[in-house]
Amino acid sequence: MSVAYRFLAIDVDGTLLDTSDRLPSANRDALHRAHEAGLFVCLCTGRCYAETRPVMDRIGLDLDAAVCVFGAIVNDARTGKTLHRWPIPQRTARRLIEFFSARGHSVFVLQDPTEALTDYYIVNGVRETAAVDRWLAQAPTTCQRVAGWPADAPEPVRIGVIEQPEHAPALAAELTAAFGPNEVKSNTIFAPNYGLHVVECFAPHVNKWHAIERLARDRGIHAAEVVAVGDDVNDIEMIRSAGLGVAMGNAIEAVRAVARVRTGTNNEAGLAAVVNRMLDGEFDGVAAR
Repeated sequence: MSVAYRFLAIDVDGTLLDTSDRLPSANRDALHRAHEAGLFVCLCTGRCYAETRPVMDRIGLDLDAAVCVFGAIVNDARTGKTLHRWPIPQRTARRLIEFFSARGHSVFVLQDPTEALTDYYIVNGVRETAAVDRWLAQAPTTCQRVAGWPADAPEPVRIGVIEQPEHAPALAAELTAAFGPNEVKSNTIFAPNYGLHVVECFAPHVNKWHAIERLARDRGIHAAEVVAVGDDVNDIEMIRSAGLGVAMGNAIEAVRAVARVRTGTNNEAGLAAVVNRMLDGEFDGVAAR
């Protein structure tokens, strides 16, 4: 069994889970095999810890850490304790909230709950109210609906809004025009666990790879020893930078363009297929771009 790779970074939605939010048994078995082979198995997701914990329970492994919120937080997988955090500066956060509120959006301000004692403050707006109510009914998170973001709230880790897909590009363009790349990192993405499209903002240096690098460095693991598997816009940096970057069969073109390897779709347990190929030594010697 190959040990050329030591760190397995796995996206959740569109990669680990199928389109019905189920965990294929083949994926679970492959992750157990990787764990038994000595790999550091790490979920790397846009979800917060409260949304990720049920997925880890389904895997059934005693995982060490999870990269959550697109890399804005690294959590201890067992306890949820924050290991690393890269928040949005207070002044930028208030400007972002004002930007979205001025356009009528309810603004989802995600906090580190160890600091704020809640996962979300939701600054009420007048648009997409049915979608906001649907999100609230489904989310396994603590939320406080407020007229304005509290003055004493700690710096948030993500600020986002729900938007119709046909309007999201225009909103993203306005956001880019109002905030420079040194102020805000933003993504426009579909959240399949809620069936909603969102525009989300982070501190400018935040991405999954940034957090993976920190975790790997803590464990003496080099970038060339990392395998990263994903499908969407928030996976691009980790797939481009990992020693072995893998695009799912359902991946967007931007992900396929930076990947070294492609596998099957999330409905075909493509994750299991590529993990087993890796463990069997098929990719030994494959170097990062």
